[in-house]
Formats: sequence, structure tokens, C-alpha cells
Amino acid sequence: MSASAIFECHGHIIADGIDYRAAQALHKRGASETAVRAALARNRDCGVVYYRDGGDRLGASLLAKSVAPEYGIEYRTPSAILHRRGHYGELYGIAYRDLTEYRALVARVRAQGADFIKIAATGMLDFAGDGRVLGEALPFSELSELVRAAHGEGFAVMAHCNGADNIIAAAEAGVDSVEHGFHADARAVDCMVDCGVIWCPTCVTAVNNAAGGRFPRETMAKIVAAHADALRYAASRGAFIACGSDAGAFNVLQGRGAAEEAAYLSGLGIDTAPGNAKLREVFRAG
Repeated sequence: MSASAIFECHGHIIADGIDYRAAQALHKRGASETAVRAALARNRDCGVVYYRDGGDRLGASLLAKSVAPEYGIEYRTPSAILHRRGHYGELYGIAYRDLTEYRALVARVRAQGADFIKIAATGMLDFAGDGRVLGEALPFSELSELVRAAHGEGFAVMAHCNGADNIIAAAEAGVDSVEHGFHADARAVDCMVDCGVIWCPTCVTAVNNAAGGRFPRETMAKIVAAHADALRYAASRGAFIACGSDAGAFNVLQGRGAAEEAAYLSGLGIDTAPGNAKLREVFRAG
């Protein structure tokens, strides 16, 4: 792959960054090949050569995986997020109530063609309020069991996770990558480094919305600044930092989001090539 090739290490091909409800509606009666191909074309035209999907429950990412080679894109997908019932993940995920149901879902997504497992360890950030982590985080004991079960089936684990203590718990539980990782501190970064966890920070989900007026500017400015500080420290520690924009999130467009994320991280002085390569190695085809 060329030096200018762009990695999208966290995206949702089902979403468009404009109106997720309208975008998802295109797939309600089955994954829309027209919509998927249009999104892949936008990624290709922006230089994306690798796309690790964060999953959806309507089959869009699975369809994308099957046709992505036509666009010169190497594609990976978990099929859908696996989340505890009542916890974050319903938008793109399938819920489990206990470990038995979780194991059944692991088998289900394997049969569908999943390449890895994605779990929701925490909720999102309250961009509209004070920036806190929303919802209840999974307890360490449960998180460890989820990771152990996935690894036992030969799957790497991608974990949606925010908050310093929650990041530490996820890293110590053995996840292979932390997604977003907002509110990381030096302790959390050190733990990710010590555990060999790849960090996919999806900076532009905050950066692209910091000045748009949809969310409080002070809240967004604090989130962006703290995230940048944590990333600079992570780079100084030799952390594996991968380029993923959360393409499809509001104001993060397919293709363009990955290019913006790559440029932003480069502006922080971060070389994502080692992290991208490590992620590609760990999250291999199923």
C-alpha cells in the first residue's frame, strides 16, 4: 500500500454523517446495494484502502465486505455490535442478557461472516451536556468473560469505551482495541501501552462538531483539548494509535472523515502507520 493510502479503522458504512435515521431506512427491507456501493465509492475516491466497520444490525457492513474488493478496499466487519440488554449499542447492535446468550451471538455473527467481535463496554459522551460518559459501564468481571469467550473462538475484540477507569478495565480485560477512548488520562494511556491495546481515538467525532453550534462550544472545546493532550502523551509512550473517524457519525462523512482524521492526527505529530499496520494484523479476516 502506498504512503498516501488512508485507513478507516472505525466506520459505519450504513450511516452517512448527515441523517442516520434516513440512512438506516434505506436498509430496512434488506441491505441496499445501491447505498453501500455509493458509500464505498466515496471512500475509494478519498483514498481509503482499508475499512474496519463498527457493525450494524441490518447487514450493510456484511454486504459491503462482499463487494469492497471491487473498490480496492480491504474490509473487515463484526457484523453487529454485541451489547448487554439495556446498555448502549441498540442502534447498531444485538442485545444479550447473559453469557450464554452472548456465546450464541458470537456463533451467530461467525456464521454471518464476522471477522471479529465488537462489544460496547460503556456508553457515549454527553456532547449536549457536560461531556460525561452516559449509561452504565460493564463490570470488569463481565467484560473479562466477554473477551475470554471471543478470544476462545479466535476473534479479536473491538471495544467501544470511554472514561479513564473504564479504559483501564477494558485493557486489563484483554480487549484488542479501544474505540473512542475519550477522557483517557495518563493512567489509562499507560495501561493501554502496557497491555498492547490499539487505540482508535475517532477525534473528528468531536473536532468536527466543536464549532458547529449543535453542541455547547465550551463542552466540546474541553473534550477536544483533553483528547489531544492524551494522544500526544500516548504518542510519547509509543502507543499504537490507529486512524478511524467513526464515519457515519454526525458531521463525519464517508471517506472524507477518514481523510480528516488522518490529517488531524498528523497535525498532532502522531504517526498512525504503526497503529494501522498493527490493527490490520490483529483484526484479520475471519
